[in-house]
Amino acid sequence: MAGERVKLKNQAAQASVPAPEAPPAKLRRAYLPAKERRRLIIEAAQLVFSRSSLQGARTRDIAKAAEVNQATLFEHFASKEALFHAAVVEPLLEAMRGMHDRAQSYEAAESLDEMRTLAQASARRQIETMVEVFPLFTAALFSDLELGKKLYREQIMPILNERGAAIRRLVKPELDVGLVEVAVFGMIFALAMNQTLGEGATDFAVLAEHLTGIAVTGYAKDHSKS
Repeated sequence: MAGERVKLKNQAAQASVPAPEAPPAKLRRAYLPAKERRRLIIEAAQLVFSRSSLQGARTRDIAKAAEVNQATLFEHFASKEALFHAAVVEPLLEAMRGMHDRAQSYEAAESLDEMRTLAQASARRQIETMVEVFPLFTAALFSDLELGKKLYREQIMPILNERGAAIRRLVKPELDVGLVEVAVFGMIFALAMNQTLGEGATDFAVLAEHLTGIAVTGYAKDHSKS
């Protein structure tokens, strides 16, 4: 009888002790098609590269930002350099090609006022685009001097030359059209830099109006009437 009472007492004590909680189920990562996973990796890489550089960025940081492991990252991109090209260089070149296409619309203008209107609309879009890609632009050109030189000479300069050719008939014959295009592009870059690194309070439409005034009529005061 004593043994039975001990047995019952032990069973009661065990019943009063709560059962250990089961470990939380491990959350499974949602399945994404390869194309969507690649897009997310590129977006994460753009963020990391814009904060660092090609040499300073680590693939493990990119993988973490994209919420994948490094093995998955390298399934989509053979190297960090290949990822840099897809995430930084290709969007930059695509933005510049868009600017070139818009420059061709100037030739359809039948008057200076119409050209000014077209130029202002185009200038605004170009400034907006440059502000958007500014972090990528600086990462592509300035994170590595040799890489930036190669990119500028082999890919950016040809686009600038094409843009210059598109506005050849709109430029005074005594001016170097290539230099004009570089100057205009430089102003767009400077405005984007000011918007990104400065206060960034100026409206894009106002920027476009001033940029167009410089490009179409110049900035020197007309002394002919004085």
